[in-house]
Amino acid sequence: MDKLRAAYRVAVIIGLAMMASLLVYAVIVGLFENGSIEFPGTPALSGKELELMKFALLGVSIIIFFLIRFVNTSILNAEGEQGKMLDSRPRSATGVATEFGRLATAAIITYAFCEAPAIFGLVLFFIGRNSSDFYLFMLISLFYFAVYFPKFSQWEEWYRKQQPGQGMRRQ
Repeated sequence: MDKLRAAYRVAVIIGLAMMASLLVYAVIVGLFENGSIEFPGTPALSGKELELMKFALLGVSIIIFFLIRFVNTSILNAEGEQGKMLDSRPRSATGVATEFGRLATAAIITYAFCEAPAIFGLVLFFIGRNSSDFYLFMLISLFYFAVYFPKFSQWEEWYRKQQPGQGMRRQ
C-alpha cells in the first residue's frame, strides 16, 4: 500500500505542475493584456474566421471531456501485450513502481487532455488578441482538472481489482 501511495504522490505532483502551467499562461496573457509586452502588427484572425475557430475548438474541448474517460478505461483495462507494455516501464523513467505504470500513464494522459483547452485558449488569444477567449478555455481546463483529477480511492479500487484473492494488505 505504501508503494501505491508513493506512486499516487508522484502522479499528483505531476498533475499540480501541469495545473501550475495554467497560471503561467494566465501571467503571459496578463502581460500582453496590460501592455507590458506589446503585440506587433494586427491580429492574425478576426470576425467570422476567429469565431469559427473558437467554436471548432470549443467542440474539440467537449469531445476531449468524453475522450478522457474512454482513454482512461482503455489504458487501465488493457489486456495482453499492450497492458504488459504499459506496466513494464522501468522505475527510473517514471519514478513509479512498475505495477502502477498503467495508473501513472492514465493520470499523465488525463492531465494532458485537461490542459489542452487552456492551450487552445492561448492560441486563440495570440491569433485574435481577445483575452476573454483565453479565460473561457482556461476555466474549461480547470473544470476538467476538477472532474478528472485522480483520487487515491480510485487508485486503491483499481489496485484491489488487480489483486484477486489477496485483498488489501498493509506493506
